[in-house]
Amino acid sequence: MSAGVWMQEELMELALKRNFLMPSNEIYGHTAGFYDYGVVGAAMKRKLENAWRELFLWREGFYEIESASVLPEKVLKASGHVDNFFDEIVECRKCGVAQKVEAGKEELKCQKCGSKLDAADAKRFYLMFETRVGGAKENVAYLRPETAQGIFVDFPRVFRALGAKLPLGVGQIGKSFRNEIAPRQALMRLREFTQMELEYFFNPGEAKHAHFKEVAGKRVRVMSAEAQGKGQREVREYSCSELVEQKIVPNEIVAYFMLRTAEFYEAVGLKREKFWFRQLLQNEMPHYSKGNYDVEVETSYGVVELMGLAYRTDFDLAGHAKMSSQDLSVHLEGVGRVMPHVVEPSFGVDRLFWALMEQSYRKSDTTAGGVERGGAPSRDWAWFDFPPIVAPFDACIYPLMKKDGLDEAAGAVARELRHEGMSVYYDESGSIGKRYARADEIGVPYCVTVDYESLKSKDVTIRYRNDGKQERVPIKGLGERVRQLILDGKTSL
Repeated sequence: MSAGVWMQEELMELALKRNFLMPSNEIYGHTAGFYDYGVVGAAMKRKLENAWRELFLWREGFYEIESASVLPEKVLKASGHVDNFFDEIVECRKCGVAQKVEAGKEELKCQKCGSKLDAADAKRFYLMFETRVGGAKENVAYLRPETAQGIFVDFPRVFRALGAKLPLGVGQIGKSFRNEIAPRQALMRLREFTQMELEYFFNPGEAKHAHFKEVAGKRVRVMSAEAQGKGQREVREYSCSELVEQKIVPNEIVAYFMLRTAEFYEAVGLKREKFWFRQLLQNEMPHYSKGNYDVEVETSYGVVELMGLAYRTDFDLAGHAKMSSQDLSVHLEGVGRVMPHVVEPSFGVDRLFWALMEQSYRKSDTTAGGVERGGAPSRDWAWFDFPPIVAPFDACIYPLMKKDGLDEAAGAVARELRHEGMSVYYDESGSIGKRYARADEIGVPYCVTVDYESLKSKDVTIRYRNDGKQERVPIKGLGERVRQLILDGKTSL
């Protein structure tokens, strides 16, 4: 078994065991392309989403909306999806299985039975889920293939409500849907998935960023189109200024969000050397783009795309203006009427979730693919080295024993921390060692234990996940202490 397949199987086994993930509708037989997040997985997913909100919305002074998941056909006609969002598929004449026709591949074989396929049999397969609104057959609608279009069609009201000024950042986190032909690879290809998207509207006559100086000298890893044109997959470090000066990116805004994207991925736990931006070649770019950059990451499934950073120009607003017969240009004081342009950082949550699981996975047995950090205790269970900001729970709270008032005291500590806005998990079942193991297996950074000394001294022990060391701290101020540890990213004493 290859190391990649081993990683996939071992991780999925642990993800199912510890309630990170569940196959959707499992009791009726799992339908490919759909997964549910369990108690642990959902908690971690919310942490990832809030980390994105923190960096891309709150710190930037941007705003968030929540738009409908079902869109009338006209919306997606205007966006170009109805005419462009399809794959070429061919059906095996022997076994009836349909598969995607890969561009440039001369010989086609069925992935199931191995029979030779005839490219002449290829036909279009539309990737949007179609439905009807109400009883009329002509009221065609689709489950949205991206969250972006809701932001574009809501732009006029949002723009007016927020003072009619540019630049303006509007974000959204929500479900999108794509009817993939044959989804495989767990969370890497789903039919229902979560996106985190930001649309940054700006005056095309002022394609600069007010805070570009803050990032101008900072560096990001990029695989340029020029390098790829020479047949190279060389990843180089560029400063944001160099990206603009060498015209690898079309403007300062794209470079700014490229750097913020890299900072986000590192903050939530991706290793810098494991991901990079790949500049898409001209024949790869989406129909709406004048510059596209995918973040690619190394995984057990190979190199996988995590997000796309696109310069969409005015394609979407102009398309909706034409289709709706509404003027979507805006009036700017001292400038006149302008059709805003858009830069869009679009993130997939589910692939990021899996990539983080892979890169954070640790095992004592180094021959199995995991590694123990120096100084870490000897342990015979797998564990996750998640950064505290995205760990499923801030802390686990344990009574040393389920008797002598220790459980009541530990329960009171858990309630107090919850009242302070912290996410904690209370557990009193099994030995303390087994509870530590369960906490490690889901990546919780701190275990707070109430023991007999706690009843006398009004203090508790904090066990650190990565080195297993402990310290005693007063119960009063415990929440502040744990919160500071999270901010510092400290996982060892």
